[in-house]
Amino acid sequence: MVQADQAGSEESSTYRPVETPPAYKFGGGSPIMVRVQGAEYTATAGCLVSDGHLTYALTARHACGEAGTRISSYLRSGEIEVGSSSANQLTRKPFSDVYPDFPGRRSYVALDVGLVRLDQVDDWTSNTYGLPPVGPLGDVHEKNLSLRLIDQPVLGRGAMSGLVHGTIKALFYRYRSVGGYDYVGDFLISPAEGSSTRHGDSGMVWHLDATTEDDAANPKPLPKRDLRPLAVAWGGQVFEESGVRSAFSIATSLSNVCKLLDVELVTDQSRGVSGYWGRTGHYSIAAFAVALIGDTDLRDFLKRNLSILSFDPDTIAEKGFDKSVGQLGDNFVPLADVPDEIWKKLDHGKNGREGGRDVSAGPHGSDGPEHPNHYADIDAEIGPHKQTFRAACLADDSSLTVDAWLQYYEALAAKAKADGDEDGARRHRNKLKQGLLPFRVWQFFDAMVAFVENKDVVGFLTAAGTAAHYMGDASQPLHGSVYSDGDASRTVTRHHPRTGEDEEVSYGSGVHSAFETAMIADKAAQLFPLIKQELSGLGGHALPLLTSGKAMAKATVELMDKVAGILEPMRILDSYEQAGAGTRKATLDGMWKDLGDDTAQVMALGARYLAMLWESAWVHGKGSDIPVRKLTDQNPQEVRARYIQTSFIPSLTLDKIGDELT
Repeated sequence: MVQADQAGSEESSTYRPVETPPAYKFGGGSPIMVRVQGAEYTATAGCLVSDGHLTYALTARHACGEAGTRISSYLRSGEIEVGSSSANQLTRKPFSDVYPDFPGRRSYVALDVGLVRLDQVDDWTSNTYGLPPVGPLGDVHEKNLSLRLIDQPVLGRGAMSGLVHGTIKALFYRYRSVGGYDYVGDFLISPAEGSSTRHGDSGMVWHLDATTEDDAANPKPLPKRDLRPLAVAWGGQVFEESGVRSAFSIATSLSNVCKLLDVELVTDQSRGVSGYWGRTGHYSIAAFAVALIGDTDLRDFLKRNLSILSFDPDTIAEKGFDKSVGQLGDNFVPLADVPDEIWKKLDHGKNGREGGRDVSAGPHGSDGPEHPNHYADIDAEIGPHKQTFRAACLADDSSLTVDAWLQYYEALAAKAKADGDEDGARRHRNKLKQGLLPFRVWQFFDAMVAFVENKDVVGFLTAAGTAAHYMGDASQPLHGSVYSDGDASRTVTRHHPRTGEDEEVSYGSGVHSAFETAMIADKAAQLFPLIKQELSGLGGHALPLLTSGKAMAKATVELMDKVAGILEPMRILDSYEQAGAGTRKATLDGMWKDLGDDTAQVMALGARYLAMLWESAWVHGKGSDIPVRKLTDQNPQEVRARYIQTSFIPSLTLDKIGDELT
């Protein structure tokens, strides 16, 4: 007989995200938090179930409290109440009641499952974050139970541990004998791949990996695996062998739980929401970059505050996501999206945001000095040798000055006018259209160094998080090209879906959002493992640290040059047109086939350069002088108070930014 302890919440603990939480959807793996007698207890939401009328989050009973207890969970914006404990709970049942065909009159099956009646079911997805869309129930009962389950792989996501792997090692594990009665758990699961459950993971659903491999030497990546919800984790047992301690998980059959509670597994609630934690496109880069930092104190500090830095998921699988994100505006917005969601808005009006930096509004949205900070059209050819301005900046530092860039845009305007393109000439002379992305990164480097020197950890964190957006932009080839949304020198005929008429549009028109938003969002499940593969084995960002803002600006141009070499902008336009243009699935599939591997490569480069930017500013500012006790979890509202100040690393046009650079 061995003792099995409840793994979820008999210890009071404060929830701290192990990874970046979602921004707007709860799901499997989300924390379940309750306060009793002044103490906070945490468990894990395992899955969604329904009694045919209401939908519930299934979790551990001992974390639910008595019926009617208010329950909270956690998103990027912080803790949010999500529902109330249901009276429909399970503790233990006679073995013969659960398995009527098996003998066992003096045995009990431990169940320990509770339900949370959800306030708003649309706030939830039936998926488990980080795993493929939820599959059919792994239905295990006495008619089909077999020892073939032994040594089968399982995996799940706990609120405290994140993604965990395991192996089924025993069925009907007896964890206690009292008064002549045995207490058993349906499954005993050993840890695998260096991961194990811990306090706060109780309620997590273990998924049976039923994947059929086509090639044993090349196993399918996680997003393509066939996973079946099998069991609910509720307890843990530590075994020791040869001085090595291992924490095993004790779990209850999910099919038994559903039968006894008279509920059914929900598999179709917001199914389109992918289980990835970092937002697709360049917003995900911050989450990848943190792990690449070499300085231990900085890496740990940013990891602790990853929920403040990064933004959530897959731009945008579910209709209405943009609107729901916009509604975060006057609350806390994760930093990687602040430049778009706050600074590129007016500070008043229907769509205004507190802290908005735009100065004018028109029929196609607002405009202001923040907009040109996100790009730099530096691949136009200049001079008699047809060298791109990007190449000129890399070859000669004298080209990497504000004056040289102003002259470049004036030259583009003169050429456009000579070619009879008056609109193009006006655009190149418009201060709000003269992209200056490398100088914005220079400005941020200087600001981050100053924050570190002043030991202002809130200022540094706010700057680091918002800087992630700009380095993400630099890693997207269309942000550095005159072909950012098509080639105006050529036209194609398109059929307008609303008017029913054919129209002439620029070649590649619409490619920017199709590539950076629609394709990347649609293919996130395949994309993110490819990015991880690109980054594996590097041992960090593998880039030299820099000591000046100008060097960082040049490194930004270097990144833009590299990504253009890997994924040439015109190649993106050609793929878009050849696949049929628009954002139909056939178009996105065709673009992914052409561009998918290289898209992962450029995004991995973005993560590396972002990590280098953070670490360079930290080391140059002598971050080692900051006491470790200050490098703690930061308050999102204190961070927000910084970024809503228009004086915080102000947004400036090219002709004004020179005075900010050192």
